[in-house]
Amino acid sequence: MKTNTNQVFWEMFYIRGFDDKQQVLSEAVRVVETHRYLRQNDIKISDSSQDKEYLFQAMKKISEENGMEHFPGDRDFFFDLYTLAESLNLVGLLSDLYKNERTGIVLAPDYLIAFLSEIVSDRVSSVMIAEAEKMAAGLQFLIDTNPEKKFTLMTDQYTIFLLLKTAFQEYQNVKVINQSIYRELLIADNFDLILSIPAFGGRLSIDETSKSFMTRETESIAIENLIRNINDSGRLVAVIPAKLTFASSQIKDFREWILENYSLDSIYSLPDGIFRPYTGIKTYLATFAKRRKGSIVLGSIEAEDYNLKVTQVIKMSTAEFGQYDDWRVGIFLCNDNEEIQRFKASGVKKVKLKSIADIFRGKSVLKNDVKPGEVFILNISNIEEGEILFDNMDTTNEEERKIKRYQLEDGDILLTCRGTVNKVAMFPETRRMV
Repeated sequence: MKTNTNQVFWEMFYIRGFDDKQQVLSEAVRVVETHRYLRQNDIKISDSSQDKEYLFQAMKKISEENGMEHFPGDRDFFFDLYTLAESLNLVGLLSDLYKNERTGIVLAPDYLIAFLSEIVSDRVSSVMIAEAEKMAAGLQFLIDTNPEKKFTLMTDQYTIFLLLKTAFQEYQNVKVINQSIYRELLIADNFDLILSIPAFGGRLSIDETSKSFMTRETESIAIENLIRNINDSGRLVAVIPAKLTFASSQIKDFREWILENYSLDSIYSLPDGIFRPYTGIKTYLATFAKRRKGSIVLGSIEAEDYNLKVTQVIKMSTAEFGQYDDWRVGIFLCNDNEEIQRFKASGVKKVKLKSIADIFRGKSVLKNDVKPGEVFILNISNIEEGEILFDNMDTTNEEERKIKRYQLEDGDILLTCRGTVNKVAMFPETRRMV
């Protein structure tokens, strides 16, 4: 049975009580760098006390040169780790970390990376991967299968910077830089292609970004930053959350700024849950460019047997697209649907919903307000296939007069309106106050 070197490496720290996974990555870098130094100097290490001492001193020298902290163990422990160095997969360790830990970092599944790798065409010679750790599941394959292209890997985490630098040190076509895509970028290079999966739903202050951006949202800050570093014929391909396609205020201004100063070449809806278990929010794959085009491609991407396939595509003139306030692909695709077009053209009487019904939004309830009580809270997760699931509903304790206007009654029609999940149901008769 073949030994999984990476698994053995993790276990050697686990049995010694180390639970800081970032430190384990740092130790992997230390081990591989020390092995590389000794190999380059044609020095072989045995298990003798003299060789272990020499190995330990060489490790301390390498650690000092790389700005690493002291090794958390003795000479025997480092020697045991060193015996794994030759077959240790650093990028694999990085992928293991994000697969098995809830760090808040979204890891792209390998089938999404395979889909993105098809964008790395013959016309592309330089590629930048922002926050490269998010593509750890397929990063090695992407680089190994494109040896003629120059890759720049960016990360704002110093430990991961050292790991990637060590992992690709012998690659002439790979450069690793330690910068954040949420601060003003200090790089002069422009690229044919930039790939990015920015943080979803974050908000940063000017102190955190070092300059003023159009919004405080992490995803739009990243796009505003990165789009400046594509060349005149280059593209920025980014995964964006649904919020960026429809939110108002500063995000709406940001969408207008993109259409006025750059080009939105295409936007595809991605399969629901593609980033689970890290997040379940609705996401889109958008392509931005500097050179403006006369049309934009709108479409849908679906998952089939862990492969992504484009299932629906329409083209719209840039001028027509610019007349809309949002980028909600689903609405455009629905409008193009033949059934909907037939319904619109039919003689069936049509009325606006607000003319025949009272429309109101539900009351927002914070997690801190959820507590034992007589008032039941209906969440989106309590609606499935047109039915209301009363089991496992949250409750709260609130005066009836304060929530009376939000109380649901028999026959009420419920429509989700968050822009991420579309559900509808008719509220049934119940004795509960919901």
